[in-house]
Amino acid sequence: MPTGRGFGKGRGGGRRKMFFMESCLLMLLHREPGYGYSLMDGMKEFGFQTAEMDISILYRALRDLESAELVVSSWGEDSLGPQRRMYTITPQGETTLAEWVQTLRQRRKEIEALETAYDAVKKIT
Repeated sequence: MPTGRGFGKGRGGGRRKMFFMESCLLMLLHREPGYGYSLMDGMKEFGFQTAEMDISILYRALRDLESAELVVSSWGEDSLGPQRRMYTITPQGETTLAEWVQTLRQRRKEIEALETAYDAVKKIT
């Protein structure tokens, strides 16, 4: 898992938030290549409040993914305006995304078990 730095503090930890952001970015890139602002817009699908997000956090996550060789970037030349850096998921990124989704599915089962146990005790009291 790539390292993420500087995102969030306190309970819940920044690393988990960065992991989720990186997972969402890989999912978006699994669908199609994208550039920073198009990816930022796509993050809304996963519950991110993008109007309140600093784009530098997204670019930091993309750099971390690129350092881990899960995505590659290149300068797009099909833009009418300034060139944009286009990001594409790599085969290693595809494999990692599949593993991360499996981990998230397992985590969801664990959370649901905790919720069920909590609700059962709550009904007794």
